[in-house]
Amino acid sequence: REARYWANASLNILKKSGISIAASRARIFLYGFVDCLYVSLRETGSNLLSINKRAVAMGDVESAVHSMLFSLRCSYYGGENLSLLLKSHCELLRTMTRYKELAKVALIDVVMIETLIGTKSNAFDVFEGTIPTETFILADAKAKKNIVSIELIHTRRFFTSFWFGDYRSANESYKAASSVPSFKMIKLWTIYRECYRAIIAFHMYAEGEGEEWLEEGMQLLTKFQFWRTISKNVFESKYLLIQAEYFAASCDIEKARTSFEASIKSARDYGYINEQGLAFERFGAFLEALVETSEALVCYKSAHVCYLQWGALALAEHIQIKYKLDTSVGGVSQVNASKHDRSWQA
Repeated sequence: REARYWANASLNILKKSGISIAASRARIFLYGFVDCLYVSLRETGSNLLSINKRAVAMGDVESAVHSMLFSLRCSYYGGENLSLLLKSHCELLRTMTRYKELAKVALIDVVMIETLIGTKSNAFDVFEGTIPTETFILADAKAKKNIVSIELIHTRRFFTSFWFGDYRSANESYKAASSVPSFKMIKLWTIYRECYRAIIAFHMYAEGEGEEWLEEGMQLLTKFQFWRTISKNVFESKYLLIQAEYFAASCDIEKARTSFEASIKSARDYGYINEQGLAFERFGAFLEALVETSEALVCYKSAHVCYLQWGALALAEHIQIKYKLDTSVGGVSQVNASKHDRSWQA
């Protein structure tokens, strides 16, 4: 509450400060690092786009680039279509040849999107070999002690491993990210990294990997329980999903089922198709462990539909192969026509 008070106070001061380059840059960082924790990602992204338009009109290229990059990041985490986001990133990067350090940050986001889509863009080609790969960006960041870029790359790799079910590699990347001094500072990607880590923690505990995983999962669950009081829009579906994983690991079947369904509904209600897909997939894994095969299949197919709508084609193909899904017209329509088509159904 105190943080929110000072955030609002800062916004009020900036409103009175009028239009200037300094005010634009202050607004960018306030929206991109603080306000995104309290209001919907769509609202934050919209506010950043407004700054972008003003900055372009003023000829303030640097503010225009920063605000657009932060806006695109909000759109990514908010579940906007990945193909459109990749196109927007590529267009933005063509304006960033004078801002190579910032461009490196944007390229890390591009790699994450490309991996989920399963395609390669010409984003790196814009820089004509001066920024050839993400591995180069990491080596360069280490040489320059650019801790935020180091953290972001390891976080990106953590996300990719998590989405594709490689929890061992995800844990290695998480460990690498956590060794960076900037790790504890809350940023937009921190929310998602901690959510996915909690899911992994309860999974590892359920797999018999030790009590320390349960302890870590419980700590993260408590953190999200508090964060949920800050903004239901941003945190509710994540909290409910982590809660479901806790109940599943604790063998509390009915509570787990209820929390999975509530997480799916919350993600749908707030318009986060990416989170809805993840909740469906995790619910499917829970049901499969109970040998409720037909129900699990419904959830997996629903996750597949959500991932396709998100534009994560490689991820959709991954779960299609992993769970041996029939994605023909009849197979997909079976999901929607199923008796399990409840209020949380995709």
